[in-house]
Amino acid sequence: MGIKSFAAKILAKKAQEHELEWSNNAVAYQDVIRKELIFDGQNTAFGKDHNFRDIKSYEDFKSAIPVRDYEEIAPYIERIKSGEADVLWRGRPTYFAKTSGTTSGTKYIPISKDSVPNHIDTAKNTLLDYIYRSGNSRFVEGKLIFLSGS
Repeated sequence: MGIKSFAAKILAKKAQEHELEWSNNAVAYQDVIRKELIFDGQNTAFGKDHNFRDIKSYEDFKSAIPVRDYEEIAPYIERIKSGEADVLWRGRPTYFAKTSGTTSGTKYIPISKDSVPNHIDTAKNTLLDYIYRSGNSRFVEGKLIFLSGS
């Protein structure tokens, strides 16, 4: 076992411990994250349209922000694509991910500088979870390539 493989197993165990802590306290962590997102988004067009400033509880959140499909938020996406800032999130997105359109045509997903670390951490944690569960860390000794959306 190489040094990278050995280190990956240690990191995988630590990641698993963190995941267990998170899952044992999921509601509390989600509540904190929800509050942070609502606070950070209150000055966006979406936040203003949905009265983010008045959201104080999960019940308020559920009432203010209905579940909807892509087509129902497409007008916001079009505003962003036209160059408007502070629509769905602070500022302007770094770029758009373009989906393959398997359900209803091509969709454009704004990717912000704030969201990129989440995407990277998710990919990393997926690999660490695989290592922890399978015990296989040999692949980290070789070259890795990550493929993402267009």
